[in-house]
Amino acid sequence: MIEKLAALLALALLAAPAHASDLPPLKTGDIVFQKTETSASDAIMLASGTQYTHVGIVELDKAGKPHVIEAVGPVRVVPLDQWIANGTDKRVTVKRLKGLDEKAAKQATHRARYYLGRPYDHFFYESHDQIYCSELIHIAFKEGPKISVGEQQKVRDLKIDTAAAQGLIKQRWKAHPLCKAKSAGSFKACYGLIMEQTLVTPASIARDPRMEMIYTSFGANAE
Repeated sequence: MIEKLAALLALALLAAPAHASDLPPLKTGDIVFQKTETSASDAIMLASGTQYTHVGIVELDKAGKPHVIEAVGPVRVVPLDQWIANGTDKRVTVKRLKGLDEKAAKQATHRARYYLGRPYDHFFYESHDQIYCSELIHIAFKEGPKISVGEQQKVRDLKIDTAAAQGLIKQRWKAHPLCKAKSAGSFKACYGLIMEQTLVTPASIARDPRMEMIYTSFGANAE
């Protein structure tokens, strides 16, 4: 009984809201995950089977203070404390790519900064004129240190039969750039194109086998 109570207490502490000061020393290139409340968050969470609906990349300034580069519309840089405060219940998970050296980490954040100011991509489309959160992380590593982080998946391979996902598609399909480019004038025609679209989810980055857990306040819900 005592051991069970101790385990429950440890789990409760892990699930407590976080502040930057609660975290272990971070490094440039660390990846942070959180849950956010947006019009698409439930769809993302259910489609990818994770609590994580938003992701950013850590960059230490000259004084060693952590900031987060994130794609929220526009792509921007915010202090880590502010980033944590913007998440649901202030919970955060920090992961680090195994073997990532300082040079490669700086190349990744430098490339992420290249996209500062780009608007948010509500369609999760492959064009980089607009950027969504996990896309920013994926291309920052791919175009910077030439490292592939996360997995590109087709929409049809995700769990998109939920009410949240279907509602989001029905709400946005007429303005989807792919459907407009292909002159798909009906929902059925557009839906088929969307199903073949590729994207990178926060979950696929979190589940990358090369990622090691540095910290989490998600408790049992951490990946």
